[in-house]
Amino acid sequence: MKKRNVLVLFWMCLLLISGSASAVSLSAEERAFIEEHPNVTIAMMIEHPPLTVVGDGDGEGFEHDLVELVAEKTGLSFEKRFGAWNDSLRRFRGGEVDMISSISWREERTPFTLYTTPYFHIPVFVFIRDDFGEYRDTRDLAGRKVGVIRDIFYEDKLEAAGSMELVRFDTYQDMTDALVLGEIDALVQNLGNINQVIKRRAYTNVRIAGELDLPGLSGEDLRFGITPEKPELHTIMQKGLDDIRPAEWEALSSRWLGVRDHGRRPAVGLTAAERAWLDHTGPIDICIDPNWMPFERFDESDEHDGISADYFALFGKMLDVEFRPVPVDTWSESVEHLKAGRCDLLSLAMRTPKRETYAEFTDSYIQTPLVVTTRADVAFIDGLDDLAGRKIAIPALYAFAELLRDEHPELELVEVADIDAGLELVRRGEVFGYIGTLATIGHKLQAEYAGELRITGDTGKSWDMGVAVREGQPILHGIMQKAVASITEEQRREINNKWIAVRYDQRVDYTLLWQVSAVFVLLLVAGGLFYLKQAGLRRQLEAAYEQAERLAVTDKLTGVYNRHRLDEALEKETRHAERYGECFGVIILDIDHFKSINDRLGHRAGDTVLREITDVLGDTCRRTDILGRWGGEEFLIVVPHADKATLTALTEKLRQAIESATFTEAGRVTASIGASLYGPDDNPDTLLKRADDALYVAKRQGRNTVVFR
Repeated sequence: MKKRNVLVLFWMCLLLISGSASAVSLSAEERAFIEEHPNVTIAMMIEHPPLTVVGDGDGEGFEHDLVELVAEKTGLSFEKRFGAWNDSLRRFRGGEVDMISSISWREERTPFTLYTTPYFHIPVFVFIRDDFGEYRDTRDLAGRKVGVIRDIFYEDKLEAAGSMELVRFDTYQDMTDALVLGEIDALVQNLGNINQVIKRRAYTNVRIAGELDLPGLSGEDLRFGITPEKPELHTIMQKGLDDIRPAEWEALSSRWLGVRDHGRRPAVGLTAAERAWLDHTGPIDICIDPNWMPFERFDESDEHDGISADYFALFGKMLDVEFRPVPVDTWSESVEHLKAGRCDLLSLAMRTPKRETYAEFTDSYIQTPLVVTTRADVAFIDGLDDLAGRKIAIPALYAFAELLRDEHPELELVEVADIDAGLELVRRGEVFGYIGTLATIGHKLQAEYAGELRITGDTGKSWDMGVAVREGQPILHGIMQKAVASITEEQRREINNKWIAVRYDQRVDYTLLWQVSAVFVLLLVAGGLFYLKQAGLRRQLEAAYEQAERLAVTDKLTGVYNRHRLDEALEKETRHAERYGECFGVIILDIDHFKSINDRLGHRAGDTVLREITDVLGDTCRRTDILGRWGGEEFLIVVPHADKATLTALTEKLRQAIESATFTEAGRVTASIGASLYGPDDNPDTLLKRADDALYVAKRQGRNTVVFR
């Protein structure tokens, strides 16, 4: 209800700006359509910032406000169906929904799409990490892993380039995470989506390499698509868009797309008592972390600097009050100052049970993921479980240190004064790794530890930080909560752009440098040849070792995980579920009548079917799912972070993908599927037994079906 009231107020403001938004003129057929269709179903992406992001279940963003405005003008009522882009497009193409948002015009889509005129134009860019090297054009992507959203319109053009390995994702968040953590080398997507993810998660090691330049490719022109079976809906939508006035477009853009709002700012809304308290109290003393860039620090002049400094400058203007930083040398000292009453609040702090005994917290206004940093020669870490028994540095009194001790007692935590002390212990080999925020670690690695340390893993957790107000000051807590809630999207963008914005790759002319350096090249060749020979031998040994490791966990025929690796994955997910209460599922899939394929066509054809069905499963599963061959013609899929709806949808998607595929030697093949979710009393054996029983029922019901238990 609260969100609805805010939206109503927003549109009232639009009406004041642009005059009354008169309803569009509809034909008799169009009015009849609205009467006969009280709800129009629309497929919208679950994550497409800043156009759409699912927040409290109803969604928010540019497209949501645009749909609401069209509804006001036409009388239409929309029922939103959220999903990844490929799922939304599949539902729209299959007639499960009446229309879809964020669709670009493509000739091949015209048989099943009536397009409105574009409501948004956006270019497509290539994003890379800082360690990528020089990027000039798509030829530099040769041999690299490049992330794309599954079924995006330029996917076929990238495939036609033939020089890169495409890795497909369902969400922008997963794709950007994969780039940040080194699972892919680059990604291709429009600027708005990725820039929002980067700033929301405070990533610092990603930059724009350049605009995607491929023959026949232009930027995205986003439109609404309507099923051809409802032509009246198409004309109504177009009339609604045509009726939007310039001032209304400007207000929409100002709210979501970064166009300035000419200084308009929502009032904080203080009560008379809160205003009087501020006037009587005077400057408010705040404590910060003195060495935590880009979030905050004391600079060379002992001035408060960083992201939090800009936010508190904004809070000062909102509240007409002075925030006065208290000099400290360490974060631990700041915490002790707050407890002792020597400062009133902590500028950036994460809520924990222990801290709630001496402070009250506002909502978070900055979120950033927590990552693991090790020496550069360490392999990638697959979560916190891989750190058991190792020494891990973490700053004393950090919120995450408290949570880690409770949730991961197997970790050997070494408290340090700050990030510098922690990274130095890692560099010297005295601890295995350091846990901290990606933004802060990335800032340090670029400036001081290039080539020595690197980010090797994601903890799977984020640091959600708000203002911590000293206990016993409820009025100040209420004031700061109102200030945090009053931050606009434009204000967030302005501050984040300053500190965490995507950086464009700078092109440098190296001609003169190469001319000067050429003289020295011959002098280096002799020593270089010897070094390369030794390095080549070392690489061969490393490659052989990696190959042996892969063979130990890989099924030789299909290339996916073998039963040994699947057992390990089940044990790991079970431990994770027991510890955190998160659910996961398993899927057992059996190829129908596989024996008859071997009998009719021979075992070679059967092997081909197994390899081809593996490709179908790999393309259909989520990136986080763990696929392996369970034995014979059976496959097992471990599905992390799944509820019943997720598992049911995935199993049906797998079944349909197999049924619709054409197999080289066997033609049409189907599969029976059993699935089950982990329960509180489960272990891997009981969970597998339930999924296997479900598979047996699926076969008894005639095969090519899914059963959930």
